[in-house]
Amino acid sequence: MTRSTNHISRIKNFSLLRVTGCVLRDKKGFTMIEAVVSSAVFAFAVVSVLGIYALTIRLDSKSRAERAVAENARFILEYLAKSIRNGTIDYSRYPGSNANNSSDSVWFINQANENEHIYLDGSAIKLEKTSVTNLNSSGVRVTDFKLLASPASNPLTSAKLANQQPSLTVMIELSSNYGQKVGDITVLNIQTTLTSRDYPSRDQ
Repeated sequence: MTRSTNHISRIKNFSLLRVTGCVLRDKKGFTMIEAVVSSAVFAFAVVSVLGIYALTIRLDSKSRAERAVAENARFILEYLAKSIRNGTIDYSRYPGSNANNSSDSVWFINQANENEHIYLDGSAIKLEKTSVTNLNSSGVRVTDFKLLASPASNPLTSAKLANQQPSLTVMIELSSNYGQKVGDITVLNIQTTLTSRDYPSRDQ
């Protein structure tokens, strides 16, 4: 009876040691390799998230710049179209009364019989009337601006210097930066011709 009891006790102690050993092994910390792999995975995840975030910010900035350039171009062209359709080109303000003598300015007499002068000054298009204002916003630069009035001489006078409806060809290039890099710039080029509502008289 005593031998059996001792044998059972030894078996119980051995089983307890095995269980204890397993518990002790489970309580061990990460190995060096496991720590390095975990850190690498974490760093990769962080870099990926930051990269996606930076790309999202960049695309949003580019979209804003493109929208600003397009809105500025639309406003400038609409203003010029309104000026020539509701008013008249003032040929008398051109040097020598010849529109070919100026390629970055145009003079109008608007509906209210006021003089308007639209011209390029640096990277801004200016409107001079009772005061001087910019037609483009501060975040958008005008990098090219050409105006060609046709015909070169006023066709609406009694001298009938030309049998042609007055028109204005506009060539404009707008740009805007959306980032810190040299290439982070959006550019828009537009060319259009705007026509006056006035026609030369057919009277002899």
